[in-house]
Amino acid sequence: MIRRWWTALRDLDRIVGFLLFTTCALAILAGVTIASVQRYQQQIETVSSYNLTYVYTRTQIEIMKLAGAIRASLLDEPDAATPTLKLAIVKGRISSIPISFGPIDMPEAAVARENLRETLETIAPLLDSLAVPGNGELALALLDRSISEFTRLTSLANVRQSHLTDQQRRSLSATTTWLCVNLLLLCLNGIALLWLVFRQKRRLRKAAVTDALTGLANRAAVQNWKPENARSRMTALAVIDVDHFKYVNDHFGHDVGDDLLRSLANVLELHAGSDALAARLGGDEFVLIFTGSDAPLQAERRCAAIDEAFRLAMKAAGIAKVTLSIGIAAGQARSAEDIAALMKQADGAMYASKRDGAREGETRRRSGCLITSKKE
Repeated sequence: MIRRWWTALRDLDRIVGFLLFTTCALAILAGVTIASVQRYQQQIETVSSYNLTYVYTRTQIEIMKLAGAIRASLLDEPDAATPTLKLAIVKGRISSIPISFGPIDMPEAAVARENLRETLETIAPLLDSLAVPGNGELALALLDRSISEFTRLTSLANVRQSHLTDQQRRSLSATTTWLCVNLLLLCLNGIALLWLVFRQKRRLRKAAVTDALTGLANRAAVQNWKPENARSRMTALAVIDVDHFKYVNDHFGHDVGDDLLRSLANVLELHAGSDALAARLGGDEFVLIFTGSDAPLQAERRCAAIDEAFRLAMKAAGIAKVTLSIGIAAGQARSAEDIAALMKQADGAMYASKRDGAREGETRRRSGCLITSKKE
């Protein structure tokens, strides 16, 4: 039984160790995932703050203003803006036209910027001779081509920015989903770990009050025993000792002695009843605790049955020499001190039974049991 308990605890420790390792791994993974979520959020915020369309649209508007000034000069409109001034403004914006913005690459902007520079260089001499037929129309045609090119560039920048934002949002959504799964696994892992720890704690607590050889309660369980609701109740306590147990160990070996103790434990569990506490105090000494108004009578009857059943079992095992000495004490009990007092009286009665020299009037012999009553 000890080996079985040790194996169970060792296997449990392996499981607990695995769960602890898994918990640490999931916690680290959760931290990494949270960092990824924050990174994606920052990227979405950064990408959303880009204003490429504004930059390209602003350049497009300045080109349109230059074309408008040329048209006004051709029509001799009063208060018309000077085309050369508008040309200078557009030239000033060429260097500020971006070809990339963060993760958004716009190689088309480099081509559009170069084409605009060539267009401005081409129309610059034309602006000085707008009165010459055809110069104004040529300048406007070249500018219309640049306006169209920047219109396409604005649309392309908007599409790429939207696509990148959507991509980052999908990545954020997937990462957030994985984070939720990770946290769920972490919680389940923690619950399993707590369950195993509490289960192991219960096992250790049970082992602390269980006799390893017989599976009965041990001395600690008897010392901590209290009646239901901690109320004073009539209690009968029987101390049982195996006669000639040393003879069995010396002549048949300790394995046979252990089998004998286990056999007695089985007899106690079978005949003591579910309402009684059966325990092994140590060595070849056992104890039974009965409660209720008829506890003394129940103790006497059941101990007599135990004595007879054990005698038959030993006879069948070929060691009929082995018998039981049983001492019973009864009285009101509500605390460990009362149980200790009853045990002392029952222990004395048991040794008196062994000596078989009790005086008449103080005790009475029933089926091999010596019974004494606690004096109030």
